[in-house]
Amino acid sequence: MLARTTPVVLFFSLLALMTARSLQAQTPRPLQVRVALSTATPHMTPLWVARERKIFAKYGLDVQLIFVSGGALVTQMLAAGEIQIAATAPASLVSLIAGGEKIILFLGISNTSPFTLVAQPNIKKAADLKGKKLGTARFGGSSHTSALIALEYLGLNLKRDNITIIQSGLDPERMAALEQKGIDAAMLQRLATRIMVNKGYLPLFNLHQAKIPYQNTVLAAKKDFITAQPKVVDNFTRAVLEGYGYLFNKENKQAVKEVISKNLRLSNVEAAEEFYLEALEEMEKKPYPSVEGTRIVIKYVAERNPKVAFLKAEELIDSSWLKNLDDEGFFDKVYSRR
Repeated sequence: MLARTTPVVLFFSLLALMTARSLQAQTPRPLQVRVALSTATPHMTPLWVARERKIFAKYGLDVQLIFVSGGALVTQMLAAGEIQIAATAPASLVSLIAGGEKIILFLGISNTSPFTLVAQPNIKKAADLKGKKLGTARFGGSSHTSALIALEYLGLNLKRDNITIIQSGLDPERMAALEQKGIDAAMLQRLATRIMVNKGYLPLFNLHQAKIPYQNTVLAAKKDFITAQPKVVDNFTRAVLEGYGYLFNKENKQAVKEVISKNLRLSNVEAAEEFYLEALEEMEKKPYPSVEGTRIVIKYVAERNPKVAFLKAEELIDSSWLKNLDDEGFFDKVYSRR
């Protein structure tokens, strides 16, 4: 009896296998998108959330988030086609664009500078910075450009007032340089500023509190990629915006802190509290790139690269993806979820 049924069993087994393979062939594989992040800051939280909560996968994307130290290297990778999207400072992009690369800024992750000019305890006012050394990260990056903006608002001038800007590394290195008196002041982000102020150092100028328009971080892609893959860009943008919705929903606070803690490699989840608050306070629910903020970036980068002066902010930005989603009611949908 068993021998008679074997061909039938075999037939249905083969049929099931063929059906499974057919269904597998019909199921589209997630499209791979490589995204380079130039800094590990709380402003990247929506991207981290979209990955950790599998929102990218929901939109059919296999997104690889790659941390690359420094905007200059990120821009080189974008120009070479090694990545499809850059999450970086436009200060590092505009020189590349002025050199002929067709790059579009399509989402404004951070539209104000997160930096504060923090000085030694003996420096009581802006005029005391004359003849002093000011620490930033790399020339042309956000901390460097923020330093130039801060000095201008304080009525100071590098050449006239003999102020020297020194590349002193990231926040931890700049904090150490202050304590070792290797520099007289430094551009520091929120947590580093709080730590140093508690130690007696003086915050001379907070760019975020001053509400100075400044395009600090953007999502950018080469124009040919955007033109060739509009659906991918649309789905990627939708996923990132859902990440924003998840971040701004206070009910998700603990889960968001876990994401931040993991990606910033903090010692524990509670150490993410300050970074969580920073993300909420410094990011916008509708992250349109800032035209005025981009103009300011162009202005200061042009002081080092005159070719940049001919760029027009309006021509670098493409807000159509966000505008279409806004008109569709996507923002309302994202922020109404509970």
